[in-house]
Amino acid sequence: MVIWSKRTSASRAISLDAPLDSLRYVVFDTELTSLDHRTNRLLSVGAIAMQGTSILLGEQFYRMVNPQVHIPPRSIVIHQIRSQDLASAEDMSKTLHELSYFIRGAVLVGHFTHIDLKALRKEMTQPGLAFDNPAIDTARVHHWLLSHGPYAEDPTLQLERLDLQSVAASHDLDPEGAHHALADAFLTARLWQKMLVTLQKNRVDNLKRLLKIGAAR
Repeated sequence: MVIWSKRTSASRAISLDAPLDSLRYVVFDTELTSLDHRTNRLLSVGAIAMQGTSILLGEQFYRMVNPQVHIPPRSIVIHQIRSQDLASAEDMSKTLHELSYFIRGAVLVGHFTHIDLKALRKEMTQPGLAFDNPAIDTARVHHWLLSHGPYAEDPTLQLERLDLQSVAASHDLDPEGAHHALADAFLTARLWQKMLVTLQKNRVDNLKRLLKIGAAR
């Protein structure tokens, strides 16, 4: 499923001075054959757009792809994607081209974003594709927020639980539908919605300041 509006196709430079509320975000997540960056392959990608703190439910992207490799049973237990589920999945190259169109002009947001970006970039085999948008890691932002406010009774314990479901729960969100790329993207979008409000209260009010504390590494 791919839903987007005409304005998402317009490429534009993103100013570092842009206020956070003025930015378009694309919150995304992937499911992979494993977390080993040397051998893992992409299975699915889900994304949802935001304009400032508004989640744009009508602008979503979800694709399953067939990496043509064996999917380890322990991975199937986590994301419930089997080889037979991918028999008629979309071509990898087509998915990446459509995704690059969907994220054009947006700041990328995800939980442990560097893992997803590394996997996506590894799949690029054709010239002209580059997922080089500014990217924010909500795990890093969560770390910063814990050190700048009473977000938990025991910040040390909270920093030991940085998985998406635990961080979402610490922000009073119900982590339903775990380990489905689009469901996790939506949960991360709800988390990012809350974080944006808190960041601005802490005078993190433009992209430059945001990247200093939360840029994906």
